[in-house]
Amino acid sequence: MITNSDWTQPEERAYFHQISPDCISKLANVVTALSEGKLDVETVFRMYEKILSDEINDQEFLSFAIGNLNELSSYVAKGKVNIRIHRNDVDELWFDVDSNNDL
Repeated sequence: MITNSDWTQPEERAYFHQISPDCISKLANVVTALSEGKLDVETVFRMYEKILSDEINDQEFLSFAIGNLNELSSYVAKGKVNIRIHRNDVDELWFDVDSNNDL
C-alpha cells in the first residue's frame, strides 16, 4: 500500500474531443466560401486555426487538428457532423467520424 501523500498522481488526460456542432457549422461556412471562390487558401487556413483554437483547449488535440486540416476539411465538406479526435494510451491521435450522422 502506498501511504506517501507526496506521491505524484499521473496527470489525467482526455482520450477524445468531440467537435461541437457550432464549430462544425463555422468550419462548413468557411469550406463553402472557399469552394465558391470568396476566400483564398491562406485566409481559410487562418480562419480554421482561429475557429479550432476557440473550440479545442487541449494543445495536443489542437495541434493534431491543425496539422490535419485536409482530412478534417474533407469530413466537413462531406457534411459529417459527428467528428471526434481520439487519443489512445500510446498518444496516437486520429479522427473518428460517425457516418450515420451527416447533414
